[in-house]
Amino acid sequence: MKEKLRLPAVAGQFYPEDKEELSNIVDKFLVAAKPPQIEGEVFGLLLPHAGYLFSGLVAAYGVKTILGKEFDTVVIMGDSHYERFDGVAVWPDGFWQTPLGKLEVDKNLAQKIMAASDRFLVRDSAHLFEHSIEVQLPFLQKVLQDFKILPVIFGSEDEDWQNLAKAILKNIKYRKILIIASADLSHYLPYEKAREIDRKTLRGIVDLQTQNLEVCATDSVKTLIEIAKKVGGKTKLLKYLNSGDRVTAGRMGDKSQVVGYGAVAFYR
Repeated sequence: MKEKLRLPAVAGQFYPEDKEELSNIVDKFLVAAKPPQIEGEVFGLLLPHAGYLFSGLVAAYGVKTILGKEFDTVVIMGDSHYERFDGVAVWPDGFWQTPLGKLEVDKNLAQKIMAASDRFLVRDSAHLFEHSIEVQLPFLQKVLQDFKILPVIFGSEDEDWQNLAKAILKNIKYRKILIIASADLSHYLPYEKAREIDRKTLRGIVDLQTQNLEVCATDSVKTLIEIAKKVGGKTKLLKYLNSGDRVTAGRMGDKSQVVGYGAVAFYR
């Protein structure tokens, strides 16, 4: 039987489609990233999911905290940008491909998660053009080895995050799992206003609050926060920038309408 394979949807748009070019740009971000020391074991990350030229450095601050660590599976959660549907779409098996190679989906964990609720379902269309999970993969491929993934997309807001948190928690004890919430912060605000709003949001996330978060993947972030609360997790802000901080050819980015990017480590 032919294996299930999810091909890249945003290679050449959000990040380079050439293998060598992609590898080099991720390496440069990782070299430039200087995250603070984490005094504990990282089990979760908030990471941005914009084009690498905008948010790649912030993402590198997050993934550098797990460089060389060992995980059986990385659960990557996002909220749908392209398709509205009721429930949570879990990619059940097979592989996801990037220019850096293929990653196997944790079929066993997918089955266990989907068994936890009839709102957790297979819906390939929710994943095929969605970028929020895909853009995390090349970074993970550069810092980790021998791991599987579990892609999860929320289709409807504020319905399922608590149940997903429970399902993941139930399975953490049997696997070494990293949980990623893929989320950008405020969208299309003036530079200083965005910084003000994002500062409040990041303070809320660091304080493990689930209310009044100005993020584009609310459910994914709430899921990770809920898991952290249940396991007695701690948090640390690693990096914040917005698209107005981007420098190209010696010129700063447009500051009239910016998007915010943050990286936060969850650890114990």
